[in-house]
Amino acid sequence: MNFGEWVKYFFLVIFRPKSLVRMEWQMLIYLNRDRKEFNLPSLKMQYDLRSVARNHSRDMAKQDYFDHENLVGQTPSDRLQFARVTDSTSGENLARIGGYEKPVWEAENGLMHSPGHRANILNKEYNCVGIGIIKSKEGVLYFTQNFAKRFLKLSPLPAKKVSLKRGLRVKGKVFEKASNVYFQVRMPGIAGIVEDGFEAITEDGFFDFVVKFDETGTYEISLFVVDAKTKSKDLANTFEVVVKSWWFWF
Repeated sequence: MNFGEWVKYFFLVIFRPKSLVRMEWQMLIYLNRDRKEFNLPSLKMQYDLRSVARNHSRDMAKQDYFDHENLVGQTPSDRLQFARVTDSTSGENLARIGGYEKPVWEAENGLMHSPGHRANILNKEYNCVGIGIIKSKEGVLYFTQNFAKRFLKLSPLPAKKVSLKRGLRVKGKVFEKASNVYFQVRMPGIAGIVEDGFEAITEDGFFDFVVKFDETGTYEISLFVVDAKTKSKDLANTFEVVVKSWWFWF
């Protein structure tokens, strides 16, 4: 947690001690304490992951089930992809707690004593998490932790549909030290790369570029971060975009 997040957390502790938002930040503190015991770096809370986590906790609480796969058959990966959160490595932990005085501690302690969940918490590859806690009408708390290995953060998320004239704007910031962002453009089901190229990253880690298209259709965009030292390319995100002619845009 950075300074601003600590300020918000202490504000919640004083003025909204029983709020679910305060409990989410409290779980992040417990989670990072567990990682620190094993000399692992702290995880950063990410709002797009948090939104996905909250939505799954809310769905479980409302429809009274407890599973990684929801009632329409969506897996954790499906939910992330639907939200256009496409980090190449991800994982999910779930907990359900009711009737405890310290539910957040109980939930995190239970996860740490479950081999599969513990493996997610102590996974050295992860650097980000989103935590969502929702209370059911019966008073049961549902916890979802969505983990990710994040090389870069797209902000805003890429558009689902763009015009042929304007192309696709890709904007964000890298998490690791990198020299370039490398992108590939493919058409699903068709072999070969339609377009590729390198885009510069500023000293502050930001990038901002536009991908142009020669024709309409559905394209798959893959983003790679180029390591500043080794020059290796790490896959960061893959997503689809529909390109339309301007007269079909509205």
